[in-house]
Amino acid sequence: MAIAKRFLLLSILLLVFCTSYGQNYIGMHKGEIIKKVGEELPGFKFSKEVYNNSKSFIKFENTFEEQTLIFMLNTDGYCTAVSRMYNTWLFNRLKDELNSKYGKSNKLKWIEDREGIRYEIELIKGKWFLTVVTRKYKDQKD
Repeated sequence: MAIAKRFLLLSILLLVFCTSYGQNYIGMHKGEIIKKVGEELPGFKFSKEVYNNSKSFIKFENTFEEQTLIFMLNTDGYCTAVSRMYNTWLFNRLKDELNSKYGKSNKLKWIEDREGIRYEIELIKGKWFLTVVTRKYKDQKD
């Protein structure tokens, strides 16, 4: 019985965590992102900030769900893209959720229109993990 309860709880938590990829932090400053992730995405803890020439990124980890969340930042510390990594076994679930939210796609890319700005959402299937990348649509100027 304990195993069934644990499995049910884990399934519910996975559903909550999987569907929260939709939060769009692009354009927010890193200080605001750190605050909002702590409030909106339980289980994610700030890991580190890495600087690479004129750009940087901040990384959050959720060890319970084995997920990683990375925010790419410009020179002023504003988010330009978000990458969220998941276990590969969630591929079909993520694809179905993205198709449901943004319309069916055979190329694993979707477009989101939010407040007059278009974003591209891409599901990338790697050997060890999946990544959902959100960034401004290529044809849109910053």
